[in-house]
Amino acid sequence: MGGPIALDADTRRSAWLFALYRVFVASVLLILGLVPEGPVGLQAVAPEMYPALAGGYLVFALFVAAMTWRPARDPNTTSLAALALLGGIGDTISLVALVLVAGGVGTGIGLLLIPAVVAATLLSGGRLSLSLAAVATLGLLTAEAAAIVLLDQDGSGLTQAGLLGATLFAAGLLARHVARRAGATRAQVERQEEDLANLAELNAQIIARMSAGVIAVDPDGEIRSINEAARRLLPPRPGRQLAAISPALAQRVEQWQSTGMRTDTQQLPGDRDQPALQVRLTPLGDRGTLLILEDLAEIQRQAQASKLQALGRLTASIAHEIRNPLGAISHSAQLLAESPQLTRPDQRLLTIINKQSKRVNELISNVLSLSRRDTGQRERLNLQEFLDRFVDEFCGALQIPRVALHARVEPYDSEVLFDPSQLNQVLWNLCTNARIHGGHDQPGAPPIVLRGGAGQVARVVSLDILDAGPGIAPDQRSDLFEPFVSSSGGGSGLGLYISRMLCENNGATLEYVSTPTGGCFRILFAPTETVAGNSSTEASSTDPARERA
Repeated sequence: MGGPIALDADTRRSAWLFALYRVFVASVLLILGLVPEGPVGLQAVAPEMYPALAGGYLVFALFVAAMTWRPARDPNTTSLAALALLGGIGDTISLVALVLVAGGVGTGIGLLLIPAVVAATLLSGGRLSLSLAAVATLGLLTAEAAAIVLLDQDGSGLTQAGLLGATLFAAGLLARHVARRAGATRAQVERQEEDLANLAELNAQIIARMSAGVIAVDPDGEIRSINEAARRLLPPRPGRQLAAISPALAQRVEQWQSTGMRTDTQQLPGDRDQPALQVRLTPLGDRGTLLILEDLAEIQRQAQASKLQALGRLTASIAHEIRNPLGAISHSAQLLAESPQLTRPDQRLLTIINKQSKRVNELISNVLSLSRRDTGQRERLNLQEFLDRFVDEFCGALQIPRVALHARVEPYDSEVLFDPSQLNQVLWNLCTNARIHGGHDQPGAPPIVLRGGAGQVARVVSLDILDAGPGIAPDQRSDLFEPFVSSSGGGSGLGLYISRMLCENNGATLEYVSTPTGGCFRILFAPTETVAGNSSTEASSTDPARERA
């Protein structure tokens, strides 16, 4: 047996139309019985019973039509299937009774059983199709047999009744087969629709949770779909037109559409209303556009994180290779220092070897800690005293006059919070760059100036490293602190990058400042009052370098 039918619009309409057809047939049958003397009148063998039965059939038809109208307005699968079966049974009983009182199969009323059985079978999903055909056939044969006995008719009507019964069985079987096929097809369509709905919901959930913004725009510039990430990247303006929310983005889409609508990735500069964006434009349907928006700053941050990972792998691999020979050099220098035959100049050279070996070891430790995002051991330092020691060490290591570096701090008691070894490394990198790129390694060159002190506002201490070189070209400043980027052929591109990261590890910032007289790198130290009031654990948790990790 077939299962319950699904109440789509076509099924409800078919049930309602057949209910009206039943009312029409019942009305015609009643009129034929009421005017038997007319041109189309029916001469029933039981004229006193025929109008009553036809009238009862019309009342039944009106009742079923009224009940069918209710499921059409408030669909319910079970009620419509039950009404279809009720209508089929009522049609069978009523039409067989009318055949009996009208005079047998020869009246043609029995032919009306065929559409009744077929409709009941289709609307009920194949239920009781053979049962209805069997009842109708049995009723027809009974009516014909009664006509032979009571009305003295010949037996030719039995043959007609048998053929009509066979037709009813064939129609019922065919209708049941069609109903089952239709039910199976409808169930498959419903499963596919459910799968499509689930897939659409899954896609919507995925798009809604994407970190990238997704916007679907129709050919008229109206937004058809937008996820939460896109709303965060675009200005919070009302409306469904892309031009009303982001005029710059809408203009970029129009330009892209005028050039052939080929998949492309573009960068959209930021303004006061929205950040700089990377926009991927893809054709969507008939002249529609799919926009994938990403925050350009986030992309750069991810690229920076990749570079950090590369730097971490690099430092881990070179640390072992450098520290082994460095340890051998340092140990050999210590053994050589125990020799009694050393002259004073030789002892001075050994001192330089030991100090520089220690400095290189600290440099490796700082780079490794940088790759692990470790904070330095900050100490309160008098900036002038620290610079004086640094100048002595730098000039002594490079065998250059003390006047090659000039350090001046005002006021003299300005203090900073910084890891001493890391600040030494930052200054070493910056002063080495100044000597190479500022021309201070040439005879007669002016000194490198280290000028620092506390400002009048918030007592923030800064330190400028000034050289007399031509400065850095504007087109090179955007990549100035990027790792593995160097303007000199022999540079590694890590010096300025490491210097800035070491500053950030200590709560300071390093920036390049353009001056009329040459290049200038400026260190802005963290306020000593803020950091001094915190524990080392709190200072570590608020370190800007760790926040960006």
